Order: sequence, then C-alpha cells, then structure tokens
Amino acid sequence: MLRTFVTSALRSVCRQSQAASSLVPLVQQTQRASLVTLARPSFLPVPSLVSPSPFLQLPASLGATGSPPTSRNVTKFSLIKGKRKTVKAVLKRFKRLEWGAWIRTHSGRQKKLFKKSGALRRRLKQHVFTNATQSWLLDKMVTSYWRRPKHYINDPYRPYHSRDEYFATQSKTFKV
Repeated sequence: MLRTFVTSALRSVCRQSQAASSLVPLVQQTQRASLVTLARPSFLPVPSLVSPSPFLQLPASLGATGSPPTSRNVTKFSLIKGKRKTVKAVLKRFKRLEWGAWIRTHSGRQKKLFKKSGALRRRLKQHVFTNATQSWLLDKMVTSYWRRPKHYINDPYRPYHSRDEYFATQSKTFKV
C-alpha cells in the first residue's frame, strides 16, 4: 500500500509541474532502485512554487551528461511484489557449486590469443574460484532459488560439486 501511495504521489507531482519534466529520468531511476530512494524528500519537486526552485535541479552526482553513474546494486524491493531481485550479470558470469563456492572463467581468455604463450593459453582455459568475500557478495546478489543446488543432465561441473577433503563440506558416509 505504501509503495502504491509513493509512486502515485510522485506521478501526480510530476504531472502537475511543467518544470518537473527534467526530473522524469531521475524519477524513473529512483522507481527502479528501491522504495528507500523513492521516499527521499530531497528529490521531490515542490508543486506550489511557480518559479524554478533548487528542488527542481538535477543532483550534481548525475554530472553534465545527465546520465547516472554506473552502479551494480541489488534492487532491495521490487515495485510489483516487494521482493529482492537477482542480478542477471551474476548468473551470466558465475556458476555456484553445491558447497557454496562460486566459479568463473578468466577474463579476456579469448582475446588476442596470438600474442599469448602456450602455457598462458592453457591456464586461461581453467576456471577460478572466488574468495570468501566475493562468494558472500554474490550470494547476496542472487535470490534463494539460485543458491539451492541445481541438478543438470551431463553437468560438466559434477566432480566439483562435492568437497570431501574438507571437514565442513564432507559428505556423510554410512556404516554398513
């Protein structure tokens, strides 16, 4: 209910003010970001003022070009259902193993191969594990659906899903 109230209030304020047409990209950006940024009063124009006010100016962080700075944040609350959203770039670049680690390929592994030595080309074909901090960050950037184990037919990562040499991730053996 609060979400619909805030978005309808922003839309009605923007419709009333002709000078607020410069705020449309900013309003769209904040609508996509989260309810927390939507509720900031500093971005809302004052409809009762006829002359341009400092509230109708774009923030300095948008710069001279008018495009927002690049950010790779998680959408804290979606405007439709109010749930967290998965960052799709994580799913494209990384694969999560069943024991919690994330695996990725080397960056630039297919670029300018004619310049690279044979040993380097062989190393670039291998995958890299992320460290604990990166794994923790990637876990926050995806929903619980993507953190659950997935079982695929002919999965090339099948041998890497178990980690029996480490005590905490060791699979349980049954005595017969």
